[in-house]
Amino acid sequence: MNHESTLATTLDKPSIHPNFFGILAGIWKLTWKSQLTWKKIYGLLSNVLGLPLLSYFAFSSSAPMAQIGGQSNAFYMFTVDFYILLVLPITCLTVFGGMVRDDLQEDTVCFLLTRPMKRWQFFLTKYLSHLAWTQITTALTLLAFALAGTLRGVDDVPNLIFTLLMIQIPAIVVYGAISSLMGLTTKKYLVLGIIFGFVVEFGIGQIPTNINTLAMTNHLKSLLAKYPPLSEHLGVEPGSSLTAVAAIAVVTIVFLVISSVLFTMREYNHSDEMSK
Repeated sequence: MNHESTLATTLDKPSIHPNFFGILAGIWKLTWKSQLTWKKIYGLLSNVLGLPLLSYFAFSSSAPMAQIGGQSNAFYMFTVDFYILLVLPITCLTVFGGMVRDDLQEDTVCFLLTRPMKRWQFFLTKYLSHLAWTQITTALTLLAFALAGTLRGVDDVPNLIFTLLMIQIPAIVVYGAISSLMGLTTKKYLVLGIIFGFVVEFGIGQIPTNINTLAMTNHLKSLLAKYPPLSEHLGVEPGSSLTAVAAIAVVTIVFLVISSVLFTMREYNHSDEMSK
């Protein structure tokens, strides 16, 4: 009799349906804890401080580079041309492209998906968690750049770094969404990302017609050009902020929707991932 009553009580218990923000809080906790392990902390520090330190030692007031365009121009080349337009997209590709693949190889995705949440919820919370973490670490990188620029006597460092931060935020959002889809599409997402960059960002983006709006780099340059020194440095006239932000938002939403559908419909197997 007691057994029957216990069974009936168990069956009468309401099913658990956690809300999206509850799932996000759980995935975020797993994300930042996995990044702050001793195994990864040295890599994290090198990512945050590596380029700013290199920019500090790469040029000085007596270096030939200073004679070409001054300290500010040399600093723009490092922070804008190299960091924002090249290193940042590659960083997003490695971080967001591998956010699900890494869990597949560690065989943790299957366990997490047994929790009471939908697959699209898992994917989006993974994306948002990695987005938040990447925004934090890259903001620290810009702070390190600010210190390096100040010590080297670069002009108007606060406004420059603030501008880069405001552009870096949407850049990570859109490049993260694009990279997420590449990571779900193939295990060789790094190769796919490089091909995409050459074809779309460097290829189509250079075509002098409206089709170049497909390149997110052009929209980011348009926003960067709002800061007059960068407009002169890039040789780009400032465009409509609304158009640039709208294009970035549309591309982000499209790629996230496609990724959510793909992750929901496609089965990912740990053994298949390890055998490829």
